Amino acid sequence: MSSPKSEKNPLVSKTVLTWAAVALGVVIILCGLSAFALVGYARLYEGRVFPGVRVLGVRLDGLTEQEARSALEKAVDESLNNGLRFRYTPPENAPTREITLQATTVAESDPDASRELIRYDLAPAAAAAWSYGRNGSLLTNTFAQWRARVHPVTLDAAISMDEAQIRSGIEDSVEGLFPPVEDARLDIQVGADGTPTVTVVPEKAGRALDIDPALRTLRVQAERLAFSPIPLEDHAMLPSINAAHAEAVKGQVPGMLAHAPFTLTHDGETKEVTKALFAEWLGITLHNNEPRLTIPVDRFTSGVRTLFPTLEKTAKEGSLTIEDGKIITFEAGTEGVALDAAATLAPLLAMTAEAASPEARSFPIVVIRTEPVLTGQDPERLGIREIIGIGRSDFSGSPTNRRKNIAIGVSRVNGTLIPPGGEFSMLQTLGEFTAEAGWLPELVIKGNKTVPELGGGLCQIGTTAFRGALASGLPITQRRNHSYRVRYYEPAGTDATIYDPAPDFRFMNDTPNHILIHAYTVGDEVIYEFWGTEDGRSAKYKGVEEVTDVAKLKPRIYNVSSPPPTKLIETLDLPPGQKKCTESAHAGADAEFTYAVTYADGTVKENSFTSHYRPWQAVCLIGVESLSEPVAETPAEEEAAPLTL
Repeated sequence: MSSPKSEKNPLVSKTVLTWAAVALGVVIILCGLSAFALVGYARLYEGRVFPGVRVLGVRLDGLTEQEARSALEKAVDESLNNGLRFRYTPPENAPTREITLQATTVAESDPDASRELIRYDLAPAAAAAWSYGRNGSLLTNTFAQWRARVHPVTLDAAISMDEAQIRSGIEDSVEGLFPPVEDARLDIQVGADGTPTVTVVPEKAGRALDIDPALRTLRVQAERLAFSPIPLEDHAMLPSINAAHAEAVKGQVPGMLAHAPFTLTHDGETKEVTKALFAEWLGITLHNNEPRLTIPVDRFTSGVRTLFPTLEKTAKEGSLTIEDGKIITFEAGTEGVALDAAATLAPLLAMTAEAASPEARSFPIVVIRTEPVLTGQDPERLGIREIIGIGRSDFSGSPTNRRKNIAIGVSRVNGTLIPPGGEFSMLQTLGEFTAEAGWLPELVIKGNKTVPELGGGLCQIGTTAFRGALASGLPITQRRNHSYRVRYYEPAGTDATIYDPAPDFRFMNDTPNHILIHAYTVGDEVIYEFWGTEDGRSAKYKGVEEVTDVAKLKPRIYNVSSPPPTKLIETLDLPPGQKKCTESAHAGADAEFTYAVTYADGTVKENSFTSHYRPWQAVCLIGVESLSEPVAETPAEEEAAPLTL
């Protein structure tokens, strides 16, 4: 006979097994539900950004990659509408100076001279936002997705600030407000008998704004898309060279001038440097804080160029005479010549370190020679046989200076030879953008002033090259669209902006032969013929529809937005009440087209070009008798008050 205890054991065991089975079932169900929830959550946001992912503080929850990019572009455009704002309060209770720089400096008659001060690279940022929570294992992705939902994740966007232009705009806005710093110098007068009279002109202290801290604050604001007035402080500017330095070397002047006269020679031409001329070249430098009487390179360079005005020459590219699509004649180019000031100056400095010689001395001018791109080589042997692509752009209605700059640019591009495997750079091809090189300025609004700025017409040169490279089926390695739509470059999306030192326009010659650009103008049209050898490739362009002729390309235009209201900026440079405006306002838009090149072996390479054009308000200067006091910030703006770094 069994005991009561043994009779209960089977019952207990059965109960335990039952509850264990129930618990296991619950666990399985919960795991299944969890797995279903995880998979369902990922499927719910398939093709869209997961909740909690932000860029520049902008929420992108549930947006597609394209929608995320559009949202970021809209947020950036709205944030930059009020410009970049700075405030300077002079000492002694003088009126506060309000400085507002438009996010894009605007040329009155030529948009090519305009320049974006802050630019965001939003396409990679939108792609990164869409990729968040999708790049790892299932467990890693799940953790990232739910982490973002609980604690929002902020991703970075690449920001480029044109600090040189921002600094220049601030300085232009306060021009004349601060006394400039001046080093002490020697005033040397040489009499008829060759005896010098030396007078020390004392130094003058100056003042200037502390712009570096403001630039650091501006970058932080740009990263937060929260722009507010940034306070500016000033500081004393002390001269590097003082009267004591000048007095210390004053007595060395007669000994230095005793080396003159001497001569400089170049290609059989001889010029005498008299004592009076030599005196103009002398200056004071510091070495280990010790003053030295010497010949500064800048003064020497200016003096040599005055003595030999035809010394330096720009390399002339070879040229082709083309009629009915055939090369009729070929002319080799000529070399370029540039002064090597440091090498020329070295023996003069060595001479001045010696005791004065009664004999006249002669020194050769050292130059750097640059070979032309096209020499006497046979174009046929280089593979320059036929036109492989043509780029065109229209500059109707351009003002005089813009037309002259376009002519300069076309002449410099003409004859450019790109070897197989070589990369074409428009900035390198055009050379320095200086008044000495012949470039003419346009007036640009910076702050509350109009100042001359070089660069008008440049983008006509870059845009035509972009279209020519597309027509030739060549890979584009660097291209940026304008910040807003420009009538010279319609249809929108087929333009390329350039500005020294950036952005540049570049493409590769991936053909087995050289490519030569024959550039010229006909009426109001710029034409670039790309000469080379056909290698069996073909190109297609798809915008509104697919075409095989780049001249018929019409990119897809979307996200069209109206321009903001006209912005008035007070200035003291105009009579009270007089208004001076930039060009008319521009609607914003996005443009997109695909570019597909099919090679002879059947390989296809496709690229998409997307352009974002900001809605642009008309900006006008209005003359006033005195600048208005800055308007107090609203509480909302005060929350984004200037940051102290």
